[in-house]
Amino acid sequence: MDIGDGGALEDRLSYNLRWRDLQHLVLLPGGWKEIGLIWGVEDELRKLQRTFFKIQDLLDYMNGGLLRFSGAWQIWFEDLRKLSYDADALLDHVSLHLSTYCSEHSSVNANPENHVFSMVVSSFNELNLPHQISEMQKKLEELARELESLATIEKAKGKIASTRSSSFSNLYSFSDDVVGRARDKERLVDLISKECHPMGKFSVISIVGMGGIGKTTVAKLVYDDDRVCSDFQRRIWVSMSMEFDLVRVMKSMIEYSTLCACNLSDLNSLQVVLQGLLCGRKFLLVLDDYWSENEDEWDILHSLFRFGSKGSRIIVTTRSAKVSSIVRSSAVHRLEILSDDDCWELIKQRAFTSMDASTNFEEVGVQIARKCKGLPLVAMALGSVLHRKCTQEEWRSALENELWDLPPDRNVFLTLMLSYMHLPAHLQKCFAYCSIFPQNYEFEVDELVLLWMAEGFIQPVGSQRLEDLGSDYFNDLYLRSFFKQCKSTSNKTKYKMHDLIHDMARLVSKDICFHAKYTITNCYPLFGNACHLSLLHLGVQPLKLKASQKNERLRTFLAMSNSVAPNGGEVDPQLFLNLQFLRVLDLSRLGLTELPSSIDKLKYLRYLNLSENPILSLPESMCKLVALQTLKLRNCSRLRELPKNMSNLTNLRHLDLDIRGLQLQFMPLQFGRLTGLQTLSAFIIGRKKGHGIEELKNMNCLRGSLCIKNIEYVSNVRDAMEANLGMKTRLDRLELQWRQLRDGLDSPRRRTEQAQVFANLQPHENLKELIIENYCGVIYPDWLSESWRGFTSIHLQGLKYCDDLPALGQLPFLKSFVISDMPCLVYVGRTFYGTSNSTVKFPSLESFELRGMSMLIHWINVSDSVMPCLNNFTIHDCPNLISLPSELQALLPISNISNCPSLQLLP
Repeated sequence: MDIGDGGALEDRLSYNLRWRDLQHLVLLPGGWKEIGLIWGVEDELRKLQRTFFKIQDLLDYMNGGLLRFSGAWQIWFEDLRKLSYDADALLDHVSLHLSTYCSEHSSVNANPENHVFSMVVSSFNELNLPHQISEMQKKLEELARELESLATIEKAKGKIASTRSSSFSNLYSFSDDVVGRARDKERLVDLISKECHPMGKFSVISIVGMGGIGKTTVAKLVYDDDRVCSDFQRRIWVSMSMEFDLVRVMKSMIEYSTLCACNLSDLNSLQVVLQGLLCGRKFLLVLDDYWSENEDEWDILHSLFRFGSKGSRIIVTTRSAKVSSIVRSSAVHRLEILSDDDCWELIKQRAFTSMDASTNFEEVGVQIARKCKGLPLVAMALGSVLHRKCTQEEWRSALENELWDLPPDRNVFLTLMLSYMHLPAHLQKCFAYCSIFPQNYEFEVDELVLLWMAEGFIQPVGSQRLEDLGSDYFNDLYLRSFFKQCKSTSNKTKYKMHDLIHDMARLVSKDICFHAKYTITNCYPLFGNACHLSLLHLGVQPLKLKASQKNERLRTFLAMSNSVAPNGGEVDPQLFLNLQFLRVLDLSRLGLTELPSSIDKLKYLRYLNLSENPILSLPESMCKLVALQTLKLRNCSRLRELPKNMSNLTNLRHLDLDIRGLQLQFMPLQFGRLTGLQTLSAFIIGRKKGHGIEELKNMNCLRGSLCIKNIEYVSNVRDAMEANLGMKTRLDRLELQWRQLRDGLDSPRRRTEQAQVFANLQPHENLKELIIENYCGVIYPDWLSESWRGFTSIHLQGLKYCDDLPALGQLPFLKSFVISDMPCLVYVGRTFYGTSNSTVKFPSLESFELRGMSMLIHWINVSDSVMPCLNNFTIHDCPNLISLPSELQALLPISNISNCPSLQLLP
């Protein structure tokens, strides 16, 4: 549900603004009361909050069950959504109005109290807030009254109670004819049977997998196996409920063991009985469909099992990998999906009384089996439905229908929906949003988190970064089996949703999120009631996005493709005028050469992706997007400059540029004002004041990777010091680039000057990767060789004047070292190995590459213990190299040597 994006009114205002005076006032005890008194709308603000949260709580409680309602519920829901977006827009409007006022009227000597008072009075006059809040309050109260009456009717019909309490996981009875799980069964039986030495008397084995994958079935196969039956004196099966109930669990264990009803309700009495049943016995307990992620609840339950004898086992089936960790599993078995052939076998078991009859339906049946996406629950449901279908036409109709259109008693989504209903409200919102992606879409976590952040789904908690909170959100969903990791050929980890999980996301967001395929005749958006829209295009022709009707609810517009469209794409300027409430806009890969200046109408925009477009420049009007958090410009190889007033984008957190092929000449004036920037792929130094390296001084939030280009423009050592690289403690990777000096400019004085500049670009001690390119000095800085530094990778390239290598042998964590294109290097001698007292040089080095060393002749052997971990050794294009140390020659079987005709190797 999308009502309440951004949390409380106070949180929304303080979250959206970065101006300290306003934030200070809002966060003070009674801050909102003070503003309310000035506006004269304190009561209205409080009423709005109370009603807002009351409805949100009801929605959170009923979410999921409402999918089964229609008629009046659908109309009510639609009205509520419209109002929630109106409220959200009003809050954004207030925030942005005040922030704009701050930036336009800020003064160093201004009185903060008068400053805030002026802002509030300005907002009162220009936004007519009391009237708008009052009208919104009336609508919310009216909807609340309707909700109460509708809930009363539904409660009388019994729908709400059944939705919350019933379990759909046992829709299908256990069958002896289990398909495709023989290996799973044998592995689990082996885990149960083999000797292990747990800390206590019993060990826990978890079976983890998404809903409908067959966890209960596999556990039952193991539970009934003859080898298991003979190995345990007592076997107990407990079907867990979504809400943890210790009394219920204990009574179930007692009743299962005694085959008699247990009427006890006192915990002590139950514990005495259970102790008598387990004491001295080796037991097997199955806790089927365990949901609780509360460690205290497991500790209490765990304590009951200490009475059994050594070698007892507990099998926990769960959808959540987090649960498997909480129950301290000694082994975790993750169930994988079935093959299409196995699904077809399951369908045939249910659909036909005689297997001979299946031959007539083989072709369409195999296609239906693919629709199961490897879930046995779906295969069984479809098989049961098809049992009553006797013609090819009926089977083809079943193939074309959506799975959620199955009869209620066979609807697999009721089982899958349990996982969704068990999510907290903020995770439900994040999961439902993912339905805007195409099926099988692979994404990176960081990218998804930026989208969630832009939509306001991530709620601030103390001083934690929103990005870190978003990563926690994702991990919670991943551990609950909503996402799975992809097999990727790149070094980046990507994820996607299982097809049926994606279908479930579409189901829970069907009135919010929409897909569309691009056609040149369409105008956008296609759906007047859409909140989030993704546009799929093939990238075979330039895209021309035309505008249609206004949509004040649309928050997301994503253009998505696996390939880049040809040049010539266009965006109708009217499109931005019609979609003024957008928060996320992705126009990547559209073949755009320019962006309409009407982009400034998107004043609520938080995320803008223009990557992989042949765009030449960005409109200056873009600098009015004061809410913008993320700007992505990857592979915009023709872009030569950024907007001049980009320093106005003070909420910008991520600026994603390319390092290679970047044509930007310098950063905009006073770029250093963007002190909240966390991602900055490249900083290009300019010649003029206000464009220098000193602009980095206060940008200490930078993290990840940073490339500093045009360092040859830095002639003042003080400017290098003011870059303050040592304070950027969250950087993992630093690339320092000089350009080749023109003839006549590479004097000894200039080389000495650049050596001093290099010495003052000292990064923090925990930096992992360092790349030095085209350094035009002669001397290495001392900090490069300090033994306490955490470097894991160093690459030296194009060091034209250096005739020696730095003392890197004493770096304890260095794993990768690459040297290329150093024309003055003739000998590698003692200095390379360092001066430390350590007997082992390069103790962690695993990969070493020498490339393009045209003058290198000798490599002197100075130590008997060098590079003990080396497993990759490459020498390429070193035509004059004669000798290598014996230790390196011993590595020839794992080395790669090419174009080194003078190299003399030992026999």
